[in-house]
Amino acid sequence: MKSDGNKVKETLINITNVIEENKDYLCALDSEVGDGDHGVSMTIGMRTARKALLALQNPTPESAFRAVADAFADEVGAASGVLYETAFEAAAKSAAGKRMLETPADWASVLEAVANEIQSVGKVQLGDKTMYDAWQPAADALRHAANNNESLQSALGKATTAALKGVEDTKNLIPKRGRASRLGERARGHQDAGATSAYLMIKTIEESLAGQTQQIRK
Repeated sequence: MKSDGNKVKETLINITNVIEENKDYLCALDSEVGDGDHGVSMTIGMRTARKALLALQNPTPESAFRAVADAFADEVGAASGVLYETAFEAAAKSAAGKRMLETPADWASVLEAVANEIQSVGKVQLGDKTMYDAWQPAADALRHAANNNESLQSALGKATTAALKGVEDTKNLIPKRGRASRLGERARGHQDAGATSAYLMIKTIEESLAGQTQQIRK
């Protein structure tokens, strides 16, 4: 499960495909409490990212992550665009100088960088019913597994499980950010679209590094 630049590039391309395949699902979730465009906004960024990644020659992990950051910077004007531009740039910085991302600690650093940037830029906390509710538990689970010297496959599996729990937990939360926050109690019972797309990305990382690329849906 060693990940050189080409493997990271392949994994990120898989992410772009999975998000686009789930565009309508994500929009449907978002329409329940938001403006219904999360799937569209994410797909715009991911299509541009896929084009940039496919053109990337001899990538490093750093340059692969940065290609995604640049795509969101160029194409996505929604809040998710700003968050993922800076989050993938943070991922690129966490991978700087590394030819391989081959240990749970390597990937924990990536997920922590993403989660920390989303928290900082979005000014969110756990329980605010946002994408952070999937990213931070996944990063924590991966770091815990790394500290326990688990295999990368096991560690990524635990990160995915934690992200899924985070998604499920958003159903019982009242949103604190974005348009959905205006609904208050009426938003309770609805799954957060941003947390769901984050889960799809984390699950795709796990399955890509294990050699699986089938469509994922939650």
